[in-house]
Formats: sequence, C-alpha cells, structure tokens
Amino acid sequence: MAQSSFPPEHQDALEDVVPEKGNRSPWINRLALIILVVIVLFFGVTWGLSRADGPTFIFAGGPFRSGEQVELPDLDWTSLDSLHELEMEIVGTGNSLTLWFSVSEGTPYVACDLDCVGGMLNRWPQQVEDDKRVVVRIDEKRANGLLVYVPHETDEYKRVRAGRNQKYAGDDGGRAAAETAAHSTVVNVGEALTGRDQLDEPGDRLYRINPRP
Repeated sequence: MAQSSFPPEHQDALEDVVPEKGNRSPWINRLALIILVVIVLFFGVTWGLSRADGPTFIFAGGPFRSGEQVELPDLDWTSLDSLHELEMEIVGTGNSLTLWFSVSEGTPYVACDLDCVGGMLNRWPQQVEDDKRVVVRIDEKRANGLLVYVPHETDEYKRVRAGRNQKYAGDDGGRAAAETAAHSTVVNVGEALTGRDQLDEPGDRLYRINPRP
C-alpha cells in the first residue's frame, strides 16, 4: 500500500476531513436522492401550474375556467386602464400568463419588450405566430380576442408606446414606475449588446387586442 505523503502530525487531521472510501457512498446516495426529489418536485409543480385555472404570479398557467364570459367591446377598457395587469390565455398552446397592458382610444394593447422574436429565448409572441386567438381575463370577466401585430414606426405604435410609457413610468406609476425603469435599462442594454437597436425592427413586439370574429 502506498504511504501517505503528508507528515504524520497532519495525517489525523486529514482523516477527519476526508472520509474513507467506504464511507463516502452513503453520502453520495443521499445527495443523489435529494437531487432526484428536487427534480421530481420541480416537474410536479410545473405540471400542476400548467393545468391551473390561469397563471400564478410569474408562472404560466392553463386555460381559463372561471370568470364571467363577456364580449371584448362590452368591457369598460377606459376604466380598466387604472389596473396594471391582465391575464391572457393563448388558445393555440393552451397556456396563460400575466401581462402588463395599456389602453389607447378605448382599445387594449399588450406588449413584449425584450428578446421577443429571433432571440435565444422562446417568448409568448412566438407562440402566437400561427394562431393569434387569445382569451383575456380581467376584473373577474373573460372575453375572446384576436391579437393584431402593430408594426414599428407606425403612428399607432408611437401613440400606444407613449401612453404605455406614461402609464408605467410616469408620476402615477407607483411601484410599476420603478420596475419599468429597471426593466427599460435591461431592455436597452440587451438591444445594444445584440445590435438590435440598429435594426429597423427591434426585438420588442406590440399587439392590439381585437374582438374575435
């Protein structure tokens, strides 16, 4: 058997720190079991949330089952604009998420601000490319809608963006104003790093929610 290269006076201390080979297996097994339990719990919770009645905080949910069914134009969007968030179900994928929204001329709009299309992440605008049907839930009511992409550099885009910025970053924005400032910084840095600030079509996307035919 090979002799240890450590001085005798340090050998006892080394044996206290490094367990013998035969004693390491139970610890490895326990660690592997803990990791397995965490993975199972993660996928279990994710699976459960994906079938929930709507999103939970920042986590995506499943199709809506609750809420009074109404027509989109019947909602008082001018009054609802005092709220910051709505829930939106993407019909094509069957999942739902919470989004900030704004209202312009009585019409609701939603947006994705960072790395939305053509980036490293799969964001919700990519999920509505083939099927733009959505269900909107707000104020305990839900309505069928259809997303319509608003191109950059159009008057509608500029008008809605200005109103959205005022709503979430203005003096009345409250907590959302601080979150918007931080979020805008991340967006601007991300656009600069990826070179999208030089493109005609930056990475953000704005959608108008129309009534579904």
